[in-house]
Amino acid sequence: MKRILPKPKAAAQQHPFYMLTALGNGIYKPLYNNKRTMTVNYKLLRTSGKLAGRTALRIIPIRKEVTGIEKLCQRIQQATSLTTADIIGTVAALKTELAEELKSGNTVHLPGIGFFSLALKGDMYEDPKTHRHHLRNVAVCKIRFRPDKDFHEALGEMEFENKTYKDGTPSLPMRPAVNAALKELFDESPIITVNGLRRRLNLSTTYAYQLAAQLEREKKIINIGSRYRKIYRKA
Repeated sequence: MKRILPKPKAAAQQHPFYMLTALGNGIYKPLYNNKRTMTVNYKLLRTSGKLAGRTALRIIPIRKEVTGIEKLCQRIQQATSLTTADIIGTVAALKTELAEELKSGNTVHLPGIGFFSLALKGDMYEDPKTHRHHLRNVAVCKIRFRPDKDFHEALGEMEFENKTYKDGTPSLPMRPAVNAALKELFDESPIITVNGLRRRLNLSTTYAYQLAAQLEREKKIINIGSRYRKIYRKA
């Protein structure tokens, strides 16, 4: 019987990092269940400037907390043979090597995570003699990151919850919306409160009080209550 030899793997696929990525599920077992469904909260905020001409609202994820290196080290240490010192030392060395490669003009690829590269900025000018364009004051504007497909897949199943109308929108509304809300409120009652304004415009408490103070300064509403318990009538 003729023996069929397996096809040789590409050089890149034989790289230790690729082998580690392929075996990642067997090497690293998180303490929590990978299949549990996570929830990401978001809000819909009104756009402004040029973006407002293309779309009325933008999606903003709500950050629950910032996870530090201590918490990550604790999880990894309990799931592997690595110590906290090993992990912190590796992260520090990786940062140094990553910076050196980017300073050399290279793009850095961490298999299973993604690609890191530089974005530049500067003052554009044209040479009056050669009419060629150049940059003055060139600097790094930001570090770009493009995730690998594996990284996207590692996120697994997720759920999303709209918190826009639960906690209030953390931004001041546009003037037409404010005027319309005032008209509706005063049509319903001769007096209004900050709470009524907040609910009608779906504002956070902080921005509702800021808006009420602004309308009071503009003589749109007049406070007939006390300093601490304000009640407004139409000006």
